[in-house]
Amino acid sequence: MTAGIIANYQCPAACGHCLYGCSAQAQPGYIGKSTAARICKNLSRLGCRSVHIGGGEPFLNPTGLVTLIKTIIDCGLQIDYIETNAAWITDDDDRTRQILSDVIHAGGDCIMVSADPFHVEFIPFWKAERLIRLLKEMGTQHFIWQERYLPLLRKLDPKKAYNSTELQQVFGYDVVGQCAREYGVGFNGRALNLLRKYGKRRPIASLLEPCPELRSTNHFHVDFLGRYIPPGCTGMGILIEDIGKRLDPEKYPVMSRLFDGGVSALLEYAKEAGYVPASEGYVSKCELCFDIRKYLITQDRQAHPDLTPDRFYQEDF
Repeated sequence: MTAGIIANYQCPAACGHCLYGCSAQAQPGYIGKSTAARICKNLSRLGCRSVHIGGGEPFLNPTGLVTLIKTIIDCGLQIDYIETNAAWITDDDDRTRQILSDVIHAGGDCIMVSADPFHVEFIPFWKAERLIRLLKEMGTQHFIWQERYLPLLRKLDPKKAYNSTELQQVFGYDVVGQCAREYGVGFNGRALNLLRKYGKRRPIASLLEPCPELRSTNHFHVDFLGRYIPPGCTGMGILIEDIGKRLDPEKYPVMSRLFDGGVSALLEYAKEAGYVPASEGYVSKCELCFDIRKYLITQDRQAHPDLTPDRFYQEDF
């Protein structure tokens, strides 16, 4: 069982592979101490012994991050690592060292630095390089996700951000497309746009599958709203206190149907509410599921409290 706590959804980047649709316009807020303690108590109940911290970008609120770290440790859980895309790095190395020192002293002693063709569209590579150098100088445990892209990124102007077209012009091939195929991208959230670009539409009848991933405990997350998010199934959530119980169909009308009958059950439910699927089909059951959910929340937000966060369905995917 591997779990992550999503400290926030807001992020200076809006990466094309982001399952959670994080961006500067994403759901506002940062996890508080009481919510973090509630989450950790329930994770312990479920048998989880350690977590990683992600976002969004957790370092956007260094004080909140330190509080989160201390709360997790006080609740008896270990911290595997903290994710960052280095967007918060400035030329002020003393400031960066102080932030890192506070985080490390609190108990966050392993940092994961994201560096790849997706992030470089928004974050000039010098920021990740600067952070990596400072972490080495401070003797802090860290790793790069994914390190194999460092030689590629080091061929770019470190002070510039590059969109996919510019990257293709520099390297002569579709770097982002290759990265998506290599990365093991889960095609939900903003990554649906990648799937639509590189995938092929299939008839709806071939997509009405069960959803075994909903029952997986492999790399699930709990967000700062206190909601459990199954692996890869973003834009939905179950209050962490309700995990392990039979889902109430009134409280969880979407997820209860997905758990019990997969996309087929959700489609029948949506049709009763007036949903009409696209005749040309969809590139995956996840795209079909998202299209259904976007229709449902647009028609009646109050009737579908398990579709969360609200801003997820206002993003461009």
